[in-house]
Amino acid sequence: MRTGSRSAANRSHVTGARARKVHRAEDTLEFLFGPEGPLAENLPGYECRQEQVQVARAVEQAMCEARPCLAEAGTGVGKTLAYLIPAVRAALRGQTTVISTHTINLQSQLIEKDIPLVLRLFAGAADQISATLMKGRGNYLCLQALDYAQGDLLLSQEPNFERLKRWARRNGCTGDVADLPFSFGAWSDLTSTPETCRAQQCRHYNDCFYYRMRWKASESNLIVVNHALFFSDLALRLSDPNAGFLPNYHHVIFDEAHHLEDVASKAFGIEFGSRRLVTLTERIKYLKGLDLDRERLRALEDLNAGLFASFVQGGRNECSFDEVIQGEVRQNVEETASRVCTSIAELQRVLLETARDDENLRDHLEGIARVCGRAREELHQLFFEQDANAVRWAEVSTASRGAKKDVRVTLRLTPVSVATTLQRALWSRTRTGGMIFISATLASSGGFSYFRNRIGVPDDAIECIVGSPFDYKRQALLYVPGHLPAPSTTPGYIEQIVAEIERLLLLTGGRAFLLFTSRAMLNAVYERLRDRLPFPLFRQGDAPPARLVEAFRESGNGCLFGNQTFWEGVDVPGDALSCVIMDRLPFAVPDSPVTRAREQAIVAQGGDWFRDYTVPQAQIRLKQGFGRLIRTRTDRGIVCILDSRLITRDYGKEFVRYLPPASRASIWSRVEKFWSEQARSDP
Repeated sequence: MRTGSRSAANRSHVTGARARKVHRAEDTLEFLFGPEGPLAENLPGYECRQEQVQVARAVEQAMCEARPCLAEAGTGVGKTLAYLIPAVRAALRGQTTVISTHTINLQSQLIEKDIPLVLRLFAGAADQISATLMKGRGNYLCLQALDYAQGDLLLSQEPNFERLKRWARRNGCTGDVADLPFSFGAWSDLTSTPETCRAQQCRHYNDCFYYRMRWKASESNLIVVNHALFFSDLALRLSDPNAGFLPNYHHVIFDEAHHLEDVASKAFGIEFGSRRLVTLTERIKYLKGLDLDRERLRALEDLNAGLFASFVQGGRNECSFDEVIQGEVRQNVEETASRVCTSIAELQRVLLETARDDENLRDHLEGIARVCGRAREELHQLFFEQDANAVRWAEVSTASRGAKKDVRVTLRLTPVSVATTLQRALWSRTRTGGMIFISATLASSGGFSYFRNRIGVPDDAIECIVGSPFDYKRQALLYVPGHLPAPSTTPGYIEQIVAEIERLLLLTGGRAFLLFTSRAMLNAVYERLRDRLPFPLFRQGDAPPARLVEAFRESGNGCLFGNQTFWEGVDVPGDALSCVIMDRLPFAVPDSPVTRAREQAIVAQGGDWFRDYTVPQAQIRLKQGFGRLIRTRTDRGIVCILDSRLITRDYGKEFVRYLPPASRASIWSRVEKFWSEQARSDP
């Protein structure tokens, strides 16, 4: 989206019947955020919050001094405007800022609402500054791939294929899947990859949807991306400084920065699924005009199946390579992996030879050959290249397709420490501006040492922690049932927490999020309560998350059972959500290969894995869950954590100390008292 054109709303800001002051980029932050400033003029009901000014000061200082900044801004502070105003002021000085987020919702909000608002605050800003949302290749239709699809026996028979071609030819078509007005199941086959894209050599280069987006971004002052795209760019630049796709920039703002370690782990790692080579061979089989030995392709598919079989036979959902392939089994698996690599290399050779002989298929086959080469390189790295800073592991998942079970395996190579990789990819690069990390849940135990260590943040970082302006003491109650035993998975314990949940939901009239740390516990509680509660129940997995939240809001008294997805990023202000229940402290899964490897690395360096890794990680996660309840100054309700370790263990006090300062209770009578007082205070 280009925000450079001046709308009627923008013009009225300066020249309307009720003319307002012309504000300058040089105005102080205190004035801009103050009760007489432009935000107050443009936002009905705006309240000046000193917490917001503090964050904005820290962000602007980092930009001016080319330093990192770590900022935690509690719910209600308005962190988005706190970093956008300094970013727009920097843009007016001729500097470019990349804003990286984790969620699509926040990206859309920035482009459609927040950036246009901030541009209206400064005279002439809307004419000088443009903003672009950058997305990865997989979001854009590749016109070259669309040409190739004409010769693909499967793709050309896809429902809506002809409709897709007409859509691509429309004037103003963006090629973005988000703008596609219908569903097309084989979309991923019509996008490009770094291996298949021919860039300037492609005859569609000047009309390419993906490159049009990149050209637009190169002329923009504000570039909005997601974390995955930003770190993919860094990963490309590790091997070739000129290989990145982001334009040059001065500053980076990472919103929702608590996700960065997980995103960087994927960007700098490898994922190799059991369907990857099968999908590749099927793609080759159905190319029109290609006379290739089908036996070669079947042999590769058989080798691929044999390679992944050992990991399925291990019987675990997640396991390290060393746990599954030992002794003679390791020798057999590595021999199979070597044969797969050789078979891929042979297929690549045949494709390139065929490309020399067939002018019509040449470009397409050369692209597929490069895809083969990438697959062989990654498989070889997974099994045969040494890396002391990586853990190799497998994830096994099973999906039901009617009466048939579809078992899939993903082999992964994950960095143990992304800080080590980021030292080369990010921190060692010449800094020309600020690098801001911000979130509502970035700190643990009142400081940033955990985040600093995980990301490798330099010592010169500016730090800023501000609390929420909400009156948590009045608005919320934290209830930890003191009579419950420590969490377990025994039937007796499950019945105890079900009884506790039931009486709490009957008190609040439903209107609750129930957040679980495991799918098994979620299902166990749901099955016991589904016929006992007089409220609509919604369970994660029964419908897409957005649809569940919409149904929950519309119900007025529903109870939503969720894990993972619903611990953060879900905003339900008002009476529809008056209770949040968490089944236990959200410690990381202890038998996860990545968790174990990271804990062992901390111990090897003389640290305490529980204090330095497990507790801080869980503190941040717990704050996210707590944050679902109070979203505005008028929200009220109860947060219940069904984990008595908050009372009985020393580390429990540390968790509670750094949660929002709500009223507290450990016995039921105090819960009833708080709720009755809330009911009496209703208008």
